[in-house]
Amino acid sequence: MVTLANGDLRHKRIEAYRAFDQIWRSRIVTQANAYRWLLEKYSLREDQAHIACFSDYICDDLIRECQKALRANRIAS
Repeated sequence: MVTLANGDLRHKRIEAYRAFDQIWRSRIVTQANAYRWLLEKYSLREDQAHIACFSDYICDDLIRECQKALRANRIAS
């Protein structure tokens, strides 16, 4: 379920979505595998795997994890 957010949380959700999107758009993983990882990482059901539902904390963590994956991919390339 999408939850309402104040301006700060809305901005953080946009940042989290962009960071997550980069993971599969940069071909580190497929889009399907990226969503599978998201489900497993945060112990979510499919109906809960929407960044529009995420809290401030989960957004921050997701951004950090995506940035780590992008850095690791650049180093490995």
